[in-house]
Amino acid sequence: MSKMDFLKTFEKDLGKLDVQVGSGDPPRYWYSCGNYTLNRIMSGSFFKGIPQGRVTGLVGPSGAGKSFLAANLMASAQREGAYVLMIDAENASDEKFVQAIGVDTSPENYKYVGVRTIPQVNKVMSSFVKGYKNDFGPNDPNAPQILIVIDSLDMLMTETEDGNWDKGVTKGDQGQRNKQLKQMLRTFVQGIKNLNISVVITDGVYKNQDVMNGEGLYIAKEAIRFSLSQIVMLTKLKLKDAGSSKVKGIRMKCEGIKTRFTKPFQKVVVEVPYDTGMDPNSGLLDVAVELGIVQKKGSRYVTTGEDTTWYADNKQVPAEKAEQIVELAEAKSDAFLLATGVLDSDVADPDDDRSATKRRQDNASEDE
Repeated sequence: MSKMDFLKTFEKDLGKLDVQVGSGDPPRYWYSCGNYTLNRIMSGSFFKGIPQGRVTGLVGPSGAGKSFLAANLMASAQREGAYVLMIDAENASDEKFVQAIGVDTSPENYKYVGVRTIPQVNKVMSSFVKGYKNDFGPNDPNAPQILIVIDSLDMLMTETEDGNWDKGVTKGDQGQRNKQLKQMLRTFVQGIKNLNISVVITDGVYKNQDVMNGEGLYIAKEAIRFSLSQIVMLTKLKLKDAGSSKVKGIRMKCEGIKTRFTKPFQKVVVEVPYDTGMDPNSGLLDVAVELGIVQKKGSRYVTTGEDTTWYADNKQVPAEKAEQIVELAEAKSDAFLLATGVLDSDVADPDDDRSATKRRQDNASEDE
């Protein structure tokens, strides 16, 4: 190979530029989502959820659990010592709601900012990140940890739409809105990548009109898919006791539709009862069976390679078994998770009151 003498000059030129030279740095730390299996489809590890220096998206139809999961991430980050900045565009994350999930809303640990427009979010983010850099520099690994949550992009208006509202005019600005969202998210990605800041955004989706295109029931917006490091699609199934028609919560079907840390399009189902919230072990039993770590023996279960069977109340791994099963599952990091037994037809639209069984029956009748 011929000598490339120009590289010496190139190295000198790079030294004069405000660029990162060498290799890209992996995340310094991670926050758990509050559930082992959800962590797994996002990061490839049962112990890691969202990373430092990246933007993560929680997308899905109304009522799927996006704000709920974002609040769980806020509580998880605070347990690791992080300060939380909550930017609320839909008035869905009030103080009582996030406190019930475990978020500390005291002024030294939490700041709430209500916004209406895309430019307002840009100004809030710019002011915060600029102040952070002024105090701690552009790349200090020991700087304080920050989690910023924006809930949700769907509700943000352009300045034109906001002006039309003041005039009493009903008129959209969809073309500019999508461009501005894409530009905003791109600046977030560049603005935080070397800082101890993580960003989580929530957003709605639109229903797929062409089921043959491989996109599934719902599609995330282009601006979201273009910019973010991780995107989880949340859709809901109704949670009921066997033989009961009373809805006691939701079952979140979670799919990692984009991730730079593990294989995309893995799926798990997590139960969220209204009275107790999300259990870290929810969904773990199904994953353990899918991975061959646990086998079903009649109404009981047994860990593969052991003789003693055990009972799983409400299909939850017993607390005394959870640590062992998580460690065994973590060793199978290359396995692909598919939420076995859950169909797209089981997913409920926001206004669909039918059970999963009823939806399957109706869909089968339509296909005949």
